[in-house]
Amino acid sequence: MLLIRRVIHARRFCTAVARRAEDIMPNPDCRPTSLSSRVTYLAALGYLDTAAMYARLAVFTKMKSEFTTITCQTIIENMVREKRHEDAHDLYDFFFNQHNLRPNCHSCNYILESLFQQGLVEEALDFHRSLPGLARGYPSEDTFRVLTKGLVDSGRLDQALGFLTDRTDEDDRFLVSRGQYPDDVAFNNVIRGYLDLGDVDKAKLVFDDFKHLCRRYSGYEDAVAFLTVAFMEYWFKQGKEVEAMECHNQSLLLEHKLPVSRATGNALLKVLLRYGKKDHAWALYHRMCDDKIVYNDTVMIMVKECFDMGRCSEAIETYNKAKPQGYYNIIPETNLFTQVGYLITRCCENGMLLEAESLFADSLACGFGFTDVAAFEAMIHGYVKAGRFDDALKTSNKMIDVTLEEVSHLF
Repeated sequence: MLLIRRVIHARRFCTAVARRAEDIMPNPDCRPTSLSSRVTYLAALGYLDTAAMYARLAVFTKMKSEFTTITCQTIIENMVREKRHEDAHDLYDFFFNQHNLRPNCHSCNYILESLFQQGLVEEALDFHRSLPGLARGYPSEDTFRVLTKGLVDSGRLDQALGFLTDRTDEDDRFLVSRGQYPDDVAFNNVIRGYLDLGDVDKAKLVFDDFKHLCRRYSGYEDAVAFLTVAFMEYWFKQGKEVEAMECHNQSLLLEHKLPVSRATGNALLKVLLRYGKKDHAWALYHRMCDDKIVYNDTVMIMVKECFDMGRCSEAIETYNKAKPQGYYNIIPETNLFTQVGYLITRCCENGMLLEAESLFADSLACGFGFTDVAAFEAMIHGYVKAGRFDDALKTSNKMIDVTLEEVSHLF
């Protein structure tokens, strides 16, 4: 656990260790649930310095709970996402070294990812080795995804593969019992790494290793199909469409011509669209819709394709059909209105202000919490571009009202 201190020995974020909540802010509210909500809200708006200040109160909560852990995890995640690595490391040190909270696997994975992003490969590996038994749930499935991606990006493919295949039977049984291993995404990182180097034979050997390790895994078909998409993309890159489409067919349940899962379907759609097989992509998408295995991310793949091809009306039609009350009666994993800012922006860019207004009205009708700032900003910019300054002002005032309502619930 002391390793992170060595990594951040030159940090300047904090000059003194806060020993009381009052050292951070006057009249602090340290209730775990409220604190977690505030940090999440502030981070979502991009106010990371303020979010970090509130997050530091987590160490002073009288009763530590899962919300305390989530608060720490949330602020570290957002700092890493914004490439503020020194701040992320400082917060980790503050929470888990200086104040002895126990980290969960997510916080550790974010720091591990941060170290790889900075090119600190040996430090990342040392950090990883120091964590088992100290962090709850570590290593997790995501840990191996971070490790393999970081090592592959650093050109250390054989070492990445070692984390996935150099297991004893006892290790294998332990990880499978926790639902963590074998992991197709981690293997996919390594397979794609070898394919990027043109080493198809090695990639196939890794694929065969996975199938051997996966023999007792309930998701065997899905995992194998997902990995096959990597080979499909490789053959497309080499200009060998016959071999690529053979991999495409292997990724489907041939009797129904459907992917085994949404993840495999999404991967197939992206590759088909990227390499000009648009008719195949749309046929697959409609079959997935009919079989009710389409979710928010799947819909947005096709919506973005329509916009990119200049077929804006078709983009809106595709989006509208995918609403829960629409033709396909698809229930998305995350609400489609989380993408409304993107849709409104694209409509306004293409002179479809009426459609943008309709999307915006629908998002408002969803109620509290579904409309984000991006949607308001996109609509305001659309009105300004059209010279409708009164409507822009009204929308701006509405955004202020909604924001004040949100803040009143949190602070």
